[in-house]
Amino acid sequence: MKRLTRSDRENRGTWRRRTALSLLAGVTLFLGPSFGCGGAKPEPTGLRVAVIGLDGATFDLLDPWFAEGLLPNLATLRTSAFSATMESVIPALSAPAWTSAVTGVNPGKHGVFDFELLNRDEFITEPATSLDREAKAVWEYLTDSHRRSVVISIPLTSPPDSIDGLMISGFPHLRPTGYTWPPELENQLRAYRLDKYGEYLPPDGEDAFLANLNATREARYRTAIDFFRNEEWELFWTVFMGSDKIQHFYWQFMDPEGRDVDPVLRERYQHAIRDHWIRVDEIVGEFLAARDENTVLLVVSDHGFVPVTRELPLLRWLWDEGYCSTNPKKSRVLYFPHLGGRLTINTKGAFDDGVVSPGEEYDALRDELREKLLAIRDPDNGKQVVKNVHFRDEVYSGRFMESAPDILIEGERGYLFGRGAPFQGGPLFKTPSFTFSGYHDRRGVLFATGPHVKPGRAETPVSLLDLAPTVLGLLGEVIPRDLDGAMMRAPFTPAIDSIAPPRIAKRAIKRDVPASKRREEKEGLKALPY
Repeated sequence: MKRLTRSDRENRGTWRRRTALSLLAGVTLFLGPSFGCGGAKPEPTGLRVAVIGLDGATFDLLDPWFAEGLLPNLATLRTSAFSATMESVIPALSAPAWTSAVTGVNPGKHGVFDFELLNRDEFITEPATSLDREAKAVWEYLTDSHRRSVVISIPLTSPPDSIDGLMISGFPHLRPTGYTWPPELENQLRAYRLDKYGEYLPPDGEDAFLANLNATREARYRTAIDFFRNEEWELFWTVFMGSDKIQHFYWQFMDPEGRDVDPVLRERYQHAIRDHWIRVDEIVGEFLAARDENTVLLVVSDHGFVPVTRELPLLRWLWDEGYCSTNPKKSRVLYFPHLGGRLTINTKGAFDDGVVSPGEEYDALRDELREKLLAIRDPDNGKQVVKNVHFRDEVYSGRFMESAPDILIEGERGYLFGRGAPFQGGPLFKTPSFTFSGYHDRRGVLFATGPHVKPGRAETPVSLLDLAPTVLGLLGEVIPRDLDGAMMRAPFTPAIDSIAPPRIAKRAIKRDVPASKRREEKEGLKALPY
């Protein structure tokens, strides 16, 4: 793909705007003033918006390093710009979290609950893709308005959307090709590195895993900063996932409490997470230096992170309590996927061979599970294991709520919900069997800087769902009435009310993805060795 010069981009942008205006005028004459969002059209504010995603960033780690002077760029944002805790979705998983961030709606409206979806006919899980996202992302609204976006490496954006602009899909990459829009952009990205599905830290694999993680981060950075500086855009959104991965697997070397960590490995990798963040801070500094005076820059995370030292194997617990059998179709309660504390009730109507009747039996089973889960104590220390048990209709709304797990479990700090074999003997609780030593919690981060941003720290958390409407509002786009989030007010001076007043109106949020396209994608994935 030929790289455009700045003059080329300016000329193309002028042509695009003139063409769009001519087409819009013609369609308006034909359809009348109700064309678009009830007659409401974009009113560009002169601002641009850049979102830098740092997956899994948490003030629990960052604030102490700020105090030590290790992260000067992020520390300056903390002290001299706006910052807040950003509250994630329930449960705090990257797939539904980033999807909620870019759509402004809860998972019950966009339909993404994990990186895997439960096939209720075959009782197996299958990879989710961007085609499973049922709500429009911010760049799709901008495309409708003939406005240009650059989108790089946001999780669950594969296959890429056909947008006005450039797009590089994010984790997971299930195929080695077909990850860019336009397709020919891929030819420019010879050094770009993809995120494979199902990565984990194998025994004696610490050096190789870390080397790959660092190389991937640097390749992503080079592409992102190049496009940030040299491409035409009104919205720029990129996500760096290395922070999430390194915190999952290397937390044990930084904080070995409750684990039998090889002292040689601890010595070698105890600063791996810190050093990763030092480099990320330098990268953030490059974006800060490259932005112009009209760019509002938001640095965000989809969730926070905490150490995990104890695992409750939920599948084994369900077996011990009599809720499941060796045949999933005969079980009252299912545990898919096998990590993260989400339970699905085998309800008649939801499953062809369901065993639990909807109504009173279903409600009684949910109540019983909640009571029992909240009563679990760790026999080694007497601590409560489960912090909260949510029913799906308590945290989700929308037409896809019925596809969600029925019960969502939040663990107390330090506890991970794993799988475990039903017939496994010995103690129920153990050190996590998966190689995770860090896991998600709901407390992410938000930094904001740029025109009309006021410095300060928010006393209360902001919602991840507010990101999309804030981006739309800053760019003068109509904010759809059916979004769950709202344009944030706390980060901005009163002047923003006159420059970018939030305009809320009826605007379709549903994506039009042909069922045939979804089927074709699913059939193609079945042939892959994921």
